[in-house]
Amino acid sequence: MQKPVSVGFIGLGNMGEPMAASIAKAGYRPVVFDVRSEPMERLAELGAQPAGSIAEVVERSDIVATCVLYDHQVRDIFLGPGGILASGRPGQVVIIHSTIQPGTVMQIAEEAKAKDIAIIDAPVSGGGHREGSSSLEGTLTLMVGAEDWAYEAARPILECVGKHVFLVGQPGTGQIVKLGNNILSLCNQIVHMEAIRFVEAFGVSRETLDAVARTCTGTSWALENYEHFDRYDLEHTLAGSPELPHRLGKDLRYAIQVAQDAQTYLPTVALCSQLLPGLFEERWAKNARARAEAGEPASAKDPGSR
Repeated sequence: MQKPVSVGFIGLGNMGEPMAASIAKAGYRPVVFDVRSEPMERLAELGAQPAGSIAEVVERSDIVATCVLYDHQVRDIFLGPGGILASGRPGQVVIIHSTIQPGTVMQIAEEAKAKDIAIIDAPVSGGGHREGSSSLEGTLTLMVGAEDWAYEAARPILECVGKHVFLVGQPGTGQIVKLGNNILSLCNQIVHMEAIRFVEAFGVSRETLDAVARTCTGTSWALENYEHFDRYDLEHTLAGSPELPHRLGKDLRYAIQVAQDAQTYLPTVALCSQLLPGLFEERWAKNARARAEAGEPASAKDPGSR
């Protein structure tokens, strides 16, 4: 009888915790680790197994998924002392769900290959902690860069969290496609916010603009899902911090750096990357004033949510 696949998950933030929950609900008992104990405790209620370190997750797992926030954090957990490559063994498959620099993925994949460890580049789109969200319900979109054998080995785990799983090439290409998607998503969001500012200057509401745009050429995902980014200011782990609006622009900044390395240029994206933090700060401050005037709580977060 074939030995059941053991799964680990490192990084249990806004995306990672519900993704690990989806894996647990699928019948696996993932070994999980985060620098905070609270998400590990919540996942333990679903059958997950809390670990005391990254090394312990790696030692106890055949397939390890990771989901941390920034490029330097990915480097730390993979390349640092006691990290994934230092603790790994031949034949393991490790998934990177973070959105980071494609070159970082390729460097890690090259170093992992020397130890016969396969790296899967699988950034995700969609998500959140709310009931019905795509990360909680296992309906994310995954853009996967991997060797065929590694992809096949990890596909059952990828399909626990992703409804749409696209194999787009080798490690690094998943990040390229994700950055391309987020150029479209975030730049459309910025244009929509400026259109709102324009009509409101003449006493016309956003709702009126959006109702008209839905019937003609101005419609977009940004318009149809306007409230998606308002929930960040209420529910994200970084909600209320000055870091959050700058964190939202991270992928645009990564895309600009990658484009420069490829000797191409993204002037519109460069402008949007500069505009994005201020526009979101303005938008969320306006929302906070409206909530205060309505007597609503400043945040939808509670001590048990992230």
